[in-house]
Amino acid sequence: MNIGRIKTLASGLFLGILIGAAGLNIVVGSHLDRAELEILKLRTELKDKSEQLESAEKELEVKKQAAVVDEINIHVNYSDEYEKIEIQSAVKKLLENIKGQEVQSLDPLLVTNIVDGRTVVTENQKYSLKVRGTLVSEKIIMYVDAEEVKEQVL
Repeated sequence: MNIGRIKTLASGLFLGILIGAAGLNIVVGSHLDRAELEILKLRTELKDKSEQLESAEKELEVKKQAAVVDEINIHVNYSDEYEKIEIQSAVKKLLENIKGQEVQSLDPLLVTNIVDGRTVVTENQKYSLKVRGTLVSEKIIMYVDAEEVKEQVL
């Protein structure tokens, strides 16, 4: 083989390698561009989601701190509607100091015990109270049975 032929083959091989590398660079480059664009999109999305999570955590913290009793509903089981209203009023008066307190700091059993077993006096009669159930949240709901107390004459 002569040297000219070897140079031609070597230059053809070298030229083929260069053309192949350039083609590979074009193909791989476009894949890299797409991958880089996808990474950029995902980083932006991650940043947005992180901000949303922070905002939701702050909002949840505010809601936890802001959970205070703002309403008290009393449901009395008694037949006379007028007396029922007076009993409800008396029970609300017993629980008036609970309004404005944080819900987390209240023990439902203690709230129940404030009313359970109490005797309230209305204009006409005395009533013994028995609590059937209590729900303690921003709105306290209490179900009370009222029973007329018979006065014993000595």
